[in-house]
Amino acid sequence: MKITQTRENLEKVHADALAVFLYEGEKPTGAVEKLDKATSGALSEAIKLGDFKGKLYEVTPIYTHGKVPAIRILLTGLGKKRDFEPRVARNSIGAAARTAIKVKAKKLAVYLNNEIEAEEAIEGVGIADYDPGLYKTKKDKSEISDLVLIGKADKQTIKHSQVVMEATNWVRKMISEPANIMTPEKMVEAARKIAKDYKLGLEIFNEDEAAKKGMGAFVGIAKGSEEPSFFITLTYKAGSKKTLGIVGKGITFDSGGISLKPSGKMHEMKMDMSGAATVLGVTRLVGEMKPAINVIGVAPLTENLPGGKALKPGDVLKAFNGKTIEILNTDAEGRVVLADGLSYAAKLGATHIVDLATLTGAVVVALGNEASGILGRPSSWVEQVRKAGEAAGERVWELPLYPEHKELLRSEIADLANTPPRRGAGVIAGAVFLQEFVPEKIPWVHLDIAGTAWQDSDKPYMAKGPTGVGVRTLVKLVEALEKQN
Repeated sequence: MKITQTRENLEKVHADALAVFLYEGEKPTGAVEKLDKATSGALSEAIKLGDFKGKLYEVTPIYTHGKVPAIRILLTGLGKKRDFEPRVARNSIGAAARTAIKVKAKKLAVYLNNEIEAEEAIEGVGIADYDPGLYKTKKDKSEISDLVLIGKADKQTIKHSQVVMEATNWVRKMISEPANIMTPEKMVEAARKIAKDYKLGLEIFNEDEAAKKGMGAFVGIAKGSEEPSFFITLTYKAGSKKTLGIVGKGITFDSGGISLKPSGKMHEMKMDMSGAATVLGVTRLVGEMKPAINVIGVAPLTENLPGGKALKPGDVLKAFNGKTIEILNTDAEGRVVLADGLSYAAKLGATHIVDLATLTGAVVVALGNEASGILGRPSSWVEQVRKAGEAAGERVWELPLYPEHKELLRSEIADLANTPPRRGAGVIAGAVFLQEFVPEKIPWVHLDIAGTAWQDSDKPYMAKGPTGVGVRTLVKLVEALEKQN
């Protein structure tokens, strides 16, 4: 997508579609009022007749009939002014872009007013423009080829935002791929390319090498699959005392193992590597950004299948940090591979850690698809990650970790069990497990993205399927840590 910037008056901009934004109940003022007058009051008429109310993500196309160079104006609602935030800005722009795509507009112009910024416009349009139909032989979806930003937008912001948007869609494409294509080996190929392109440190070891290193948790899950499994790390060194470790769950297909999942929607379990895909996308962005802090990306990559060598309920594994794990449910495998990922990130020198995982169905019960669960320690680190998510337009909601929650994973035979024996506090139990593999001195946050990594239906601003959640949050976090460095 070609992105340009102009300060032309709205009534002089050439475009297939021109997006302007109003709050609920708001009337055109300033530049939008001038555009309204140039179109003989077409915008005011739509508002007066009730065709446009300004409700959140509402988009009303208005044809200009040659009165201005733009073929159509997309009146786009921002909802109530008191509820406005960066997330609303991105998504409203995405809603306008999705409408532009439906009418096959190739050139979209977006008005940047005091509320809408260039970064939000570029990311909103880019995310809306993603097509999940990778293997359809007949493409019936149009794409936006030109984006014109009307207003203040410097070249550095445009370049950075475009790189972030492209990396987010790269992650989404990786998640969209079927599991017979996006195998652990295929993800290793992607890691190799990132390391080569951006001169990052790369470490790859297979299942046998992981076993020699003492990664019994990762190997325990991996042995159920015939696909080769790998454990990878990507390292960016800036010579800083501060090192951010990002660890992502990389289960390229999750059948549940012996504790088999129901067949309905099992096909979507190709997205169980969303955390690892995000790690790859962020390390790619780190290579572009070259921040003043060190970054380590860690991704254990395997499948969870019920093969003849697969784990059985009741088996006991020994993790990289020496702790023993009783497997009560083989479908709680993500936390098991992350155990070794977290411990290894700490060994490599991470001073701060964030892990991302499509970990529990319980987070969907608790939060639906509107927010990721966030848990961790200390509270200051949790708050910093939360603020990064807010700035990125990716909502998170904190759940507690009380000392009493450790009782959820009591085992009679090992140091801890991988799941509670009874239902309840499922999201918290996952984090309780993971914190046992992060040294207490290291600030750590767990993001449960099971409800946000994949959308079951179309949104006004995004196609159904993978969302790329976490990429933008971690970019904002890297930027914040760099400022504190």
